[in-house]
Amino acid sequence: MTDTAPDIFEQVADMIIEEDFMAGPKSPAFVRLLSLQFTEAEARLALQIRTTGGTLDELVERTKLKRDKLQKMLQTMADKGTVYYEPGDNPTYRIIKMAAPGFTETGLWGGIKYPFTVQLAKEAHKVLKEWAEEKLAKLGVPYAPVWAAVNTLPADASPAENLAEVVRNEGHWSVSPCPCRMSHWLVDPGNHCDHMLGTCIHTGDLSRWTVKHGMAREITYEELVALLEQCSRDGLVHTLNIQNSICNCCNDCCPMFLARQHGAQVFIPSPFVPQLDEETCNGCNQCVDRCPVHAIAAAEEQYDPVSVDYETCVGCGVCVSTCKPHSMTMMRRPAAAA
Repeated sequence: MTDTAPDIFEQVADMIIEEDFMAGPKSPAFVRLLSLQFTEAEARLALQIRTTGGTLDELVERTKLKRDKLQKMLQTMADKGTVYYEPGDNPTYRIIKMAAPGFTETGLWGGIKYPFTVQLAKEAHKVLKEWAEEKLAKLGVPYAPVWAAVNTLPADASPAENLAEVVRNEGHWSVSPCPCRMSHWLVDPGNHCDHMLGTCIHTGDLSRWTVKHGMAREITYEELVALLEQCSRDGLVHTLNIQNSICNCCNDCCPMFLARQHGAQVFIPSPFVPQLDEETCNGCNQCVDRCPVHAIAAAEEQYDPVSVDYETCVGCGVCVSTCKPHSMTMMRRPAAAA
């Protein structure tokens, strides 16, 4: 008996969950998201390609499709963000997994690109929430590095601790709309954060792929550095730099912050924390409002200095970026708080 379309999309969901340990639950929202990302024919092909993938010659042999037809389908699926491959003479094509790049991101990286994108965003918002609660919050180990804002780093920071220096030699950089923020905006207009939208940064081969397939805008290295500084001033936290993906997260839309709200230790703190000059701190409490993990407490008396909980602080430097009296600077994290 021939599979019906819903059966096919459920099979694709099963495949992704089976082959990707970071995949979330098989929920109705996840299956609906896949049904928007894939046509039925593409879903059938996906079950043959799988997340392990193959070269074009291998996939021709496996699928029995004519080479030209298969190549056209693969490029169309790459445009839609369902097939990933790295540049080269004989690339391996594979179905993407859950993240970096994955189904939580690629369908929205290109903005409102297809007639179904708005509906896809609404399903993605549900999927991100379920993923945070059912997977990320239960991993049991921190996995997301936090990078201190590049414009706040102390003099003793090494190049390996400076995100801008780490990605300097990647050779290609680009930016896309944040899918977490974009989906939240489309689901709940007027009841979401006010942070900037174009904050998903790609480097290297991932950047080349996203630009080629209309999911990102290429930027120069100088523009990348300026964007990182702008994100920090906007109150966003630099995270990851995993598989050429850099996130700039807020605690309103990001699934990692949502998982943290469920008690999960998601973040690997940066090696730095803010150092407060109590003599110049005027108690304006801007840093209290800006801290995404609520690690800064306001003073009991007006104009008295704030206090920082180094155990809670993730070392993002967001508080330092816009401290008006310049009372906060970043220093190396004390050993007891590391």
